[in-house]
Amino acid sequence: MWSNFTTSGLLSLIVLLIVGLVKPAHSTINSISCQADRLTVYRVIVHTFWSRERFPKHYPEWRPPAHWSKLVGRSHNESFHLFQLGRVASEGIRIFSETGASDVLDELSQGEGGVYDEFIAPAIPKGVGRAEAEFFVDGNHSRVSLISRVVPSPDWFIGIDGYDLCSNGRWIDSVTIEVDPLDAGTDSGLTFTSPNWATEPRAAVKRLTPRQPNHPASSFYYSDRETLPPIASFQFLKVKEYELSEVFHHPEQEISNNDVMEPSTRPVETNLKSASSAFSSMSKPVVEKDRTNNVIDYVPYAEKKRKDIAGEKKKKLKKIRPPRDCIVSEWSSWTPCSKTCGLGEMTRSRTVLMHARRGGRPCPPLKEATWCGSARSCGRNYFNWG
Repeated sequence: MWSNFTTSGLLSLIVLLIVGLVKPAHSTINSISCQADRLTVYRVIVHTFWSRERFPKHYPEWRPPAHWSKLVGRSHNESFHLFQLGRVASEGIRIFSETGASDVLDELSQGEGGVYDEFIAPAIPKGVGRAEAEFFVDGNHSRVSLISRVVPSPDWFIGIDGYDLCSNGRWIDSVTIEVDPLDAGTDSGLTFTSPNWATEPRAAVKRLTPRQPNHPASSFYYSDRETLPPIASFQFLKVKEYELSEVFHHPEQEISNNDVMEPSTRPVETNLKSASSAFSSMSKPVVEKDRTNNVIDYVPYAEKKRKDIAGEKKKKLKKIRPPRDCIVSEWSSWTPCSKTCGLGEMTRSRTVLMHARRGGRPCPPLKEATWCGSARSCGRNYFNWG
């Protein structure tokens, strides 16, 4: 299934980035958005490398042993930030980095604040392991952010802030990002098992290094190292792309030929006064007698002709009416998502109040559809297509 990822060389990327450099590097490169009507499914695989061999100092063996919380992720547009290096963490990040609870983070639901999809991956019960999840992105929501707590720890976590999976108008096939541990800046503890010691005022989110915090008691302080080995990596794999037909056109009703008049067929105004004078010499009625000399009938010719001309003009003038544009109602509310799990569709519609006539503007689309749904509540086999 994944052979395509290893052979599609043009888009396959193996990028080894420190999480703090992910967003600036990508935002300066990518200037072309991916298509908004294409929805793409990605799989994220988190690999963790928190072992005694790599990180021997204060390595927690019990009460509790080294492990990782569930992974919480969002796909979103550029206006949303789960966290930001150099910025004070939100209350939701504080609670999650200190306790692993995501209730406050979950208050901002799908479709709000720039969030497109919500997803989670299960907790990793050991320091070394892996977990994975699927999520959706589209051309308007091509970024992904995620976070997992280091357990035990004061307020440490791993995560990615706003990585853009769209590069120069095309979806990235594969990318791997190595990350360092981060400090949420809400607790001043120095070791994995430090008691709660709230930081007042809160400090900005920062990366933990062998010299940061610069204190020998720190669990990540190593005097013989310049940098820490990666404690985890995030691998993003493109799984599938969908294309959505966003609008559905309503066929305009046929227009009768009698309702449309070409300019060349429009009547020319007639001077009735001069026309009537042409018949002035025929003011006497025409009398016709039969063989018995009885008067049968008479026709006032000039008067009849005038009435015929006036009637014909009136009949033609009725056809000279301005074009009428189609008039439609306001959009209805969006319908509920068609799926409770996975990829679904929401629609809204409007109705024709008055059809177009005589060459007026035709009716606009009467139905729209948009993507909805989340991989969050799906079983693992949902995305196993043949």
